[in-house]
Amino acid sequence: MPWALVLSDGKPGHENQSIGVLPKGLAHRVFPVTFHGRGARLRASLAARLRWRALAGRFPWHGLIGDGAGLMALAAERPSVVVSAGSGPAPINLLLARHLRVPAVTCMTPSVGLGGFDLALVPRHDHPPDRPNVVVTLGAPNRVDPDTLRAEGEAFRARHGLPQGRYAVLLMGGDSARFRIGVAQGLAALEGCLALAARHGMELLVTTSRRTAPDTEAAMAALAHRCAYFCAGRDDPERVVPGMLALAELAVVTEDSVSMVSEAASAPARVLALGVERKGGVPRRHEAVLAALADGGYVRRATTTDLIAAGSALLAAAPPPRLDDTARCRAAVARLIGVAP
Repeated sequence: MPWALVLSDGKPGHENQSIGVLPKGLAHRVFPVTFHGRGARLRASLAARLRWRALAGRFPWHGLIGDGAGLMALAAERPSVVVSAGSGPAPINLLLARHLRVPAVTCMTPSVGLGGFDLALVPRHDHPPDRPNVVVTLGAPNRVDPDTLRAEGEAFRARHGLPQGRYAVLLMGGDSARFRIGVAQGLAALEGCLALAARHGMELLVTTSRRTAPDTEAAMAALAHRCAYFCAGRDDPERVVPGMLALAELAVVTEDSVSMVSEAASAPARVLALGVERKGGVPRRHEAVLAALADGGYVRRATTTDLIAAGSALLAAAPPPRLDDTARCRAAVARLIGVAP
């Protein structure tokens, strides 16, 4: 039976991209890739760049990563394709795929380059080359599936005892190298969403993320009684975002996560990308993605200051287009390995 091996760097957004681009019904297994120090990662990258197929079998590259024996045991079952996102697992993706003689697929632009991959799913802001093996995306591929979203919404509603009605959603990100969401901003976003929802006869569904600072999350959780549903992301026992988005007319998503913004834009909801505190200036590539999504009409941008006005205007406007990056990527992977998308 065909199956995919997903190599993960432990970042949920990257893992969701890798799983999201897989054809529907294709089984997959996720294997975490960690290196034995920076030197080990460098040696793996150099080996991958050489592009010598014979090297994969002779160079002991699997000794550079944690549980290399486990990866080789799993790979012995011979996947149909190896998939990864980002720079971290990319060299192991290339080396393993060559060793097994199966296709290698990358999401984003890894530091080892695109040339060795059979298929590269690359965001437009990376200015990818015009090659047959490159599919250009606007946002980030993800696991939001329009064909199953309605069922996920009804299952989410039933699990949490939510009545029929109108819903808005707040997807709260958190701190990173370039962004910060402190207590004041987290509360301002939540209060603004509560007011916006009340104005339009909606209930509010909220989830934080693993990156939300503990003090920000705690302050927001103190207002959980005013929400129809509140999930502390770091303790999330289930994948709540698709179910929440399925019920939402409006999704407010903090701008720090391109993955979250792309997930929301792939669902039927109208999407506000909410500005947060930036550290050290505007991150160029990140900003390029958000600007492209806004220019394409997939999202509207706002701040906590104008959240209510921007959200009200968005609800009064015509429904936006739905981002279809994931469907195009799935089709490309399906063609590569000869299965239905």
